[in-house]
Amino acid sequence: MNHHNRKNVLILDDSLYSRNRSKAVELLARVHDHVEHKYVRGFRMPTLGWSDGNTFLPIAFSLLSSENQRNRLCGIDPRIDKRTIGYKRRMESIKKSTEVMFDLLRQAQNYGVHARYLLFDSWFSFPSIICRVREHRLHVVCMLKSTKKVLYNYKGEKMTLDTLYKELLKKPGRAKILANAIVKIGIDSKGNPVSARILFVRDRNKAKKWLALLSTDLELTDEEIIRIYGKRWDIGVSRKGCRDPAGGSPVEVKGQSLAA
Repeated sequence: MNHHNRKNVLILDDSLYSRNRSKAVELLARVHDHVEHKYVRGFRMPTLGWSDGNTFLPIAFSLLSSENQRNRLCGIDPRIDKRTIGYKRRMESIKKSTEVMFDLLRQAQNYGVHARYLLFDSWFSFPSIICRVREHRLHVVCMLKSTKKVLYNYKGEKMTLDTLYKELLKKPGRAKILANAIVKIGIDSKGNPVSARILFVRDRNKAKKWLALLSTDLELTDEEIIRIYGKRWDIGVSRKGCRDPAGGSPVEVKGQSLAA
């Protein structure tokens, strides 16, 4: 049953498809596993899915090699006819992952898949990507990572995520939501500034650590941001379920957990 408070979302995930024992698979590459923080043989598999919080539907995926030719262990079979879909798939596999991400997004929207939010983890959470997603008439709810390369404009000053956290007034005691701020993250293609809310949440696995979420929908409450981002794990559960056809073992999803 539809409910007026239900938030339909698109979920983007970029996981590793490991082929460590392979040696001669076409376009096999050294790819970075951002969970284990090491390079392995295999492919990356960006996947786009739809969820309403109860149901998850996979929509589109792409199998990526590496855009860097030096990281490719095997090349393209020269016998492939360049007029075929197979050849186009091979050329897609060596595109930048961010470009493939928007290809998947366009496919979903062209087929009439409706959602208000796009969810993804810190792997894609760069201001340029977030601003570009807004041009697709979608709001972004994502996890942020602390890096010196990304700056946020807060009260006229550019700050890293760590500096921003230090500037904010924190809630006392054992509060789960520590602080929040509205920042400017960039400019869209029409020259308009793009604002977002950054929410700092206590990491329940590490009490002295914090996690940061971003939402471009400024009307969402702190609790709604956390609840909506929680739907992102649906894609991980779905993938784990596909790998466990017997269904006998509990499904575990790698990732950080929010204290909410």
